[in-house]
Amino acid sequence: MTNTPPPPPVWDAQPPEVLRLRYAGFWLRVLAAIIDGIVLAILSKIIDFFLPSPPPPPDLDNFDAILTYASTAAVPAKLVANALLAWAYFALQESSQAEATIGKRLLGIRVTTDEGLRLSLGTASIRAWPMYLPNLAFLAAGWLGWLLFLLGFIACLGVAFSARKQGLHDRMAGAILTKR
Repeated sequence: MTNTPPPPPVWDAQPPEVLRLRYAGFWLRVLAAIIDGIVLAILSKIIDFFLPSPPPPPDLDNFDAILTYASTAAVPAKLVANALLAWAYFALQESSQAEATIGKRLLGIRVTTDEGLRLSLGTASIRAWPMYLPNLAFLAAGWLGWLLFLLGFIACLGVAFSARKQGLHDRMAGAILTKR
């Protein structure tokens, strides 16, 4: 029996690929959101052709009439349609094999679970709440819609201050966004 010493340590060893994730940063995600916003605006305008329009605005002389108009101008069918469009756009694409929306794909961003797996439709729906839930909340009450819009905005701002570049909505879904 010979006693052989262990092999020498490897000093230039690289960590496994899983540990070398490059998280998608705040400004890259803002740019992806702008691209997605443009796509959603185009799709929303197409849908608007098939839905009823609000009445024409009142004269600018009557301030009370303007306030009343502003609070009732949102057609419920359009709010629901825009909420469904935003949900479908984000949740269906991010849970698909592409693992990204059009804006994210153009910038090489991928949305996965913490383990690197594809999001389920339910998980992607939870992650997308800042995009569609405020529209639905406007149906219940204007203040509730604005409150959820503000909470969604704050949830998204968290990306700038997180080491893993996760917003609250990402953490709720257990998702990370990485640069390919």
